Amino acid sequence: MVDHLLMTYGSDIGAAYNIGCALQPTLMNSSLGPCARDLNLCLMVGSFHGHAHNRQCQLTWHPLHISGMGHSEGEGCEHIFSSLNDQARQTCYAT
Repeated sequence: MVDHLLMTYGSDIGAAYNIGCALQPTLMNSSLGPCARDLNLCLMVGSFHGHAHNRQCQLTWHPLHISGMGHSEGEGCEHIFSSLNDQARQTCYAT
């Protein structure tokens, strides 16, 4: 997944991932590590995960504390899933 992001979007990208706090150190010790450093990949956690973790995780990986992330909370997929819940309620009894 990370290799595809780096090859598709190139340098200076940020990505929110539920376990970005654990993936970043693992990634830097893998074969993709030099590529991720050279292309300036910045991982972060989504805002929900950031609030569920400890304070140090929030300060290090939460999008509010990462320069250049703007107003993104990193939970785009969660918004889509939430809207699908409304559709499910309307169609669950349809035949």
